[in-house]
Amino acid sequence: MTVKELLHHGLAGFMRRNSMDFSTALSDGTIVLAIDDKYRIFCRQAPFGDLVLEVQLCQLPDQIEVANDWIVKALQRSWSRIRDFSDVPVLSEDSNYIFLHQRITADATVDEFEKSLEEFVSSLIDWRRNFGLL
Repeated sequence: MTVKELLHHGLAGFMRRNSMDFSTALSDGTIVLAIDDKYRIFCRQAPFGDLVLEVQLCQLPDQIEVANDWIVKALQRSWSRIRDFSDVPVLSEDSNYIFLHQRITADATVDEFEKSLEEFVSSLIDWRRNFGLL
């Protein structure tokens, strides 16, 4: 099967709609979308055909107390947004970065994918502003 055939339906449709090259997939099948020449959003396959949008939100400071404050801030912010937004902050395996994730269901249409992507970018900007990274 080709990468195009394995891709999430909504993402594949989005790529066709925007004349994007399917051969740009990473070795694990991840597609990287460059948005406004500022953000690199990784589109990763998830279990059950779902898709996860992922972007690096920030690198945590070296000072453990400051890093812990940022983690607490991310958790508190996430809790206050949980009913209205589907993005969540995630700590990297090495505990050096906070990523932002959003899951898109396997049956999402192209239009639903595009709307989710737009909301994800808006959330990213809001999160970065909240951390003073803009």
